[in-house]
Amino acid sequence: MKPVLFLALTISLLVPAGVRADSLGDCNDGADPVRQIRGCTRVINKTMLSDPLSTAYMNRAIAHAQRHEMKKAIADFSSAINANPANNFAYYNRGNVYLDLAKPKQAIADYSKAIELAPDMSPAFLNRALASEMIGDRSASIADFREALTLEPTLYAAAEGLKRLGASPQAGQAGD
Repeated sequence: MKPVLFLALTISLLVPAGVRADSLGDCNDGADPVRQIRGCTRVINKTMLSDPLSTAYMNRAIAHAQRHEMKKAIADFSSAINANPANNFAYYNRGNVYLDLAKPKQAIADYSKAIELAPDMSPAFLNRALASEMIGDRSASIADFREALTLEPTLYAAAEGLKRLGASPQAGQAGD
């Protein structure tokens, strides 16, 4: 069971003039994780604005995760959260790393915070369902798979999760 996706964000033009355009471009470009790490590090070192700083940490964390540098990824996602505690994507993505590391309780905590900040975030419900399934919490898993499907009816992975658990898409039907 793999988390659904990492979401990278683009740093807006709110960063100070001292941050070079190529640094921003590199930080926003997920095609080359090494270049992305280098660009985000330059942005981090040059800005103190919370939103661009949080996004730079998050993009660098995603690049670290792609390189399987999970401790660095967790540290950068945590820095992204410290820079902007309202960054639901940072919680979501740190949860993905915890899920990859088979730490479902930490993943659930992060997905729950992401959902608190963005109640319509279907990937967070989906991945929290997967984490709940890992710890054997069938009812929580079913509820989250259903909510993910309510938010995004074509979410195949949620439908498959319900099928795997022997549950129907709606509560109160056979198999629940």
